[in-house]
Amino acid sequence: MKKAASLILILSLIFTVFCSCDGNDGPTADPAVVSNLDNTKEGILKLAYSKADMLDPFTATMNANIQIMGLVYDGLFKLNKAYEPVPVIAKNGMVSSTSVNVNLGDAVFSDGSPVTARDVVYSFEKAKLSPTYLEKLRNFSGANVAAANMVVFTLNTPDPYAVSCLTFPVVKEGSTGNLPVGSGRYIPEISGETTYLVVNKNKPNFNPAVKTIMLVPVRDSSSLESSLEIGNTGFHYNDLSSGVYSRINAKTVDMGINNLVYLAFNSASEIFSDPLLRQAVGFAINRKEITATAFQGHARETYSPFNPDWYALASKDLILSTDIQKSLTLIEESGIDTTEKEISLLVNKENQFKLETARFIRDYLVNLGFNVNLKEYELQYYTEALELGSYDMYIGEVRLSPNMDLSVLLSGGALSFGINPESPVCTRYTQFLSGGCELMDFVNTFNEDLPFIPLCYRNAAVSYSNEMQVEANCCDGDVFYDIDTWSFR
Repeated sequence: MKKAASLILILSLIFTVFCSCDGNDGPTADPAVVSNLDNTKEGILKLAYSKADMLDPFTATMNANIQIMGLVYDGLFKLNKAYEPVPVIAKNGMVSSTSVNVNLGDAVFSDGSPVTARDVVYSFEKAKLSPTYLEKLRNFSGANVAAANMVVFTLNTPDPYAVSCLTFPVVKEGSTGNLPVGSGRYIPEISGETTYLVVNKNKPNFNPAVKTIMLVPVRDSSSLESSLEIGNTGFHYNDLSSGVYSRINAKTVDMGINNLVYLAFNSASEIFSDPLLRQAVGFAINRKEITATAFQGHARETYSPFNPDWYALASKDLILSTDIQKSLTLIEESGIDTTEKEISLLVNKENQFKLETARFIRDYLVNLGFNVNLKEYELQYYTEALELGSYDMYIGEVRLSPNMDLSVLLSGGALSFGINPESPVCTRYTQFLSGGCELMDFVNTFNEDLPFIPLCYRNAAVSYSNEMQVEANCCDGDVFYDIDTWSFR
């Protein structure tokens, strides 16, 4: 049942939308009361939020609220489009085996007080208890103050890219409740019943055209899209986790996210226990067709298990062309008659993107001579079938942490359905994390063993009102990454 819960958690893409409780006692930092705020509509960006939800960076449960928290709070680092950590509160960070040393810069909170190592450790301990950041910090066992401006984090296992996970919000030690003190680009203020965000004057090098943001309450997440269309708000983010894309009357652009969609094999399958057969399937799949048609263009094909946008792959040529003749040769080399036995392909039929993907893959395999039974199940029965192992292949999805941690799929991780934890690829991955081999050594072993076939990384859809002038250089780590370049028409 543990695996079932983990699968539903990730397949539904709700790592960041569970609630948690904050039992901390201490001084509460309430937003300041506005004395002379311009309440005219002109020049004010309106963002939807849930008034029933907490406006606390560690307990907010609605995606819209969590995204807004990124405007009020900075992390030690932020991630750019290549998932590369960029120092914000931190001056630098260095990983050595299971230790991560972070030196702080000269950041100050919105009240003018300096951000110290004690504040960072305090925030880390709260983030470790928050489902929003729990998965990112899963490999972090603790944090200690080494000096007033230095924090040492301890890892459970080595991870050369651990710094990418240090994006949790840093708040002032002891400030709790709604909107504790942060050091972000905006600070909260209240006028009557309305909460606004105004530019943080203690934030250096930040002088945006968007000086004021009004938070507009909506009933639930289903109201976000309509709120933008009728002009009540100026921005909407849709992670497309439903598997459906609907056009709306607004400027909409795709934004790459760290959600891997893959075809996994059951290592106990009579046919797919042979890596040659797994490789044969890999060469038969046309990823470009799947991303363009099954995902309606809202995905990027990938030829390794890692995000193709990841900075660590910048100089690597990983593209593998579809090669039917190569597939047929591998099938012949395996000595297995693929026409003798029916193979099952399991998919969650509630997601149209994945259902169409499964149908493409079925057709590819039928053309190779496989006899394919496509099992189109609702999520509940899909999950039960995975637990029972009643499949030869399945379509899965996982949102990876920004350090591209694959342990959730390998080495007995929460989603390692059908994958032998003692396989060569699992051993190689452990070696890679500990510095025993290079990144491409792992990728080459992965392609030979091929416990699952990476298909694509999904996109989200980001929409802006027609009154906004936006270049849309947002990124997965912060949908408001480029808000300093936004302006009003």
